[in-house]
Amino acid sequence: MARPPGPDRPLYVRIAMSLKGRILAGHYRTGERLPSEDELATSLSASRSTIRQALADLRRAGYLTSRRGSGSYVAEELPIEPLSPKSGPVYTGFLDDLDAEANHVQELDRTQEIIAADPDTAARLHIPVGAEVTRYRAVRLRHGIPYGIATDIVPVHVAEQITSDVLRESATVVDALALAGSRVAESLQRVEPTSLTAETADRFDLPPGTPALALTGIAYDADRAPVDAYSLTIIPGYGIGLHLTRATGT
Repeated sequence: MARPPGPDRPLYVRIAMSLKGRILAGHYRTGERLPSEDELATSLSASRSTIRQALADLRRAGYLTSRRGSGSYVAEELPIEPLSPKSGPVYTGFLDDLDAEANHVQELDRTQEIIAADPDTAARLHIPVGAEVTRYRAVRLRHGIPYGIATDIVPVHVAEQITSDVLRESATVVDALALAGSRVAESLQRVEPTSLTAETADRFDLPPGTPALALTGIAYDADRAPVDAYSLTIIPGYGIGLHLTRATGT
């Protein structure tokens, strides 16, 4: 059963997600002391007990450590890599809230090839430069309407589990990862302006250089191992909604 939407989750969960976003955006750096429980309670309009629950959640997840008599500190080594260099805000959410949306998404004209990892890909997937990876590319559609080009680069040991039958049964490569036993548990991505390459523009009958959005990220499995270095080039005309709710005290 899917969990309820974000605003219906306990306040301490939403506060933990908000603080995690600040950590992953570089607002709170590794080794840095967080504001006190009282300061966080005031700034976030929450009770100290709610703040305490949120901080406990982040400690269990490996984002914070505690020092007796000193407070909470950002862990020296985070479970997943923060955006670097320091980004704008990181808006946090829940992957299971996207499950229903994924039912409306599919990929067409998917290609698959084995390539050597360049330095950027190697760093993102924690593998040696030149190691074999599998790259998937496809036209992404929502409700049958094309809206972008998806690229997924997967370590070869993970891709070996994505058989042709698994890939055929999967609407997206993320679905294939789940069927192959590498379900995505957490991901961090950034959105930046870009322009369409000649190849991508031709697929959508648009002029090369047309302004677009580039969504790039890394997906991690339940063991926080990177399993997919992905990108999605979104063409003009496709809107992405953002719902923000201000937390209130409990």
